[in-house]
Parts: sequence; C-alpha cells; structure tokens
Amino acid sequence: MGFKETAEEFAFAKILYNEPMKKHTSLGVGGNAKYFAKIDSLYSLNSLIQIAKECGVKYKVIGNGTNVLVSDLGFDGLIITTKGLADIMMKRDKVRAMAGAPLDKLIKFNLDHGFTGLESLSGIPATVGGAVVMNAGAFGHNISEHVYEIETIADGKIKRYFKGECKFCYRGSRFLKSKETVVSATFEFDENAKEIILAGMKTYLELRKHMHPTGRSCGSVFKNPKPDSAGALIDRAGLKGVAIGGAKISAKHGNFITTSPSATALDVRKLILHIKEKIKDVFGVELKEEVEYVGEF
Repeated sequence: MGFKETAEEFAFAKILYNEPMKKHTSLGVGGNAKYFAKIDSLYSLNSLIQIAKECGVKYKVIGNGTNVLVSDLGFDGLIITTKGLADIMMKRDKVRAMAGAPLDKLIKFNLDHGFTGLESLSGIPATVGGAVVMNAGAFGHNISEHVYEIETIADGKIKRYFKGECKFCYRGSRFLKSKETVVSATFEFDENAKEIILAGMKTYLELRKHMHPTGRSCGSVFKNPKPDSAGALIDRAGLKGVAIGGAKISAKHGNFITTSPSATALDVRKLILHIKEKIKDVFGVELKEEVEYVGEF
C-alpha cells in the first residue's frame, strides 16, 4: 500500500490532505502540504515517520511554524506538527516539557512553581522543541543555559543527550541538521519569589512590545553577524520599510519582515535575497538566515 492508504488505516493521528501551510506558519504564506498530520503521542509521531520512510515519502516535523518559510509550491510530502505533544511536568527537582509545548506555557509553569531563568524569552511564539533546536535566545540569554537533558526519537528509539552533548551554539545545536526529532527537554532552574519572576516577565514583554513590530512575521530573519546586529546593519543600509509584493521590512526593527494578506512566499524570499545582497555590497557582511526554507524555491 502507498502512504495515503496506510495512513488512512492508522487510527492514532489525524491526517489532512493538501493542507494550506499558510494556516500553520506565522508568516501566513506558502502552498499546500500533500499530507499534514496532527499527533498527540510519541507512538503516533514515531509510527508516522516510519510509515513515511517505508513509503518513500519526504517528511518534516514542525512546531508552531514560527521559523519556517514554506514554498508557494507547497511541500510534496508529510508535515507533522508536534503541537499535540504539549505536556509539562515535574521530573524530581527538574522540569520536563514535551516538544510541542508553547514556550510561554513553560514560562507560566515556571512562574507557578517559583522557577526563574526563562523570563527573557517571554512572548516568543515558539514551541519548546523548536526553541531547543535553534537555541532560541533574547536579550543576552539562551534557552540552552537551563537545559539538563534532551530526548530525541530516531528509527523508533528514544535517545537522551545531556547538555554537554547537545553542541549548543549561537542559534543552533546538533539537532539542527540531524535526522533525529527532538521530543522533549528537561531543564534545571533556580528558585525565586513569584513577584520577582512576574516582574521580569512583564519587563521583557514590554521591551519586546516596544522593539518588535506587530503583525505576521517569523521573528528575526537573520542571525546577528557578531559583533554587529543584523537589524542595525539593515537600518544603516537604508532598507527599513522596503517592500516586495506583500512582504515588507519592518520600519520598527530591520531584522523583521512582515507580511500582508496578499503576500507570497516568493515575495518574502526575494526580499531576503535583496537584503543579503545589499548588506554584502555595503558592508561586506554575509548575512545568514535564521528562517528555514521548506519546499522548492
């Protein structure tokens, strides 16, 4: 049997066909995924990956879709969202969060239990899995600072990595290009008074509101080329406000591209390439994307 026939007999996941990816990405652009799966257990995640492999179907695992740009041509394969894997629990004196748990849910869990350390990430619309893979950070802090252990799944087997084995770096980790799928992360946090934690959360949310644009975006488009800031270089190059089609460089923060309802993935891609070319010409700096391309461009 082919993938569709096998998947239809699989009772542990909801499979959608020709699903518009603009509904599942923060940029709100992109074509259809041939197959789109919503799962709520490690069993269904692993089983669907194995079915895809056996049937020769490409697959991609995503969380909130906040850091991906899906081609207007769509994705000729299976996209699995981990959003149904969202449990957070205590694991002795540590906190274990499943990959699909929203980052803000983890931060709220910490607040309820008097744990501090992730307040600077408040308001980032990512899942724990995506945040760990990308080593998400803001205001000088990264999520990897508090990682104790990461669990992945590959070929039906769970593998565990302690922090020192994860190869965390600026906006990256060993999982970024790995064939393994991150399924959970266990963290270590210090304790603090809830009112102090809440005050920190509010401070960072206000900073984010002041510095970052509203509307649809994928967050920071480019990694910061140390010691410079990508946003500052884009600003100095006079690119703020430049638009291609329905995609526009934010006038508020140069490292954000916002999209209108008429935007296409190609608009965003062309604008990214335009920025890279301009920054290379003006400053001799090669900007590297944080956003991940999915499908053919």
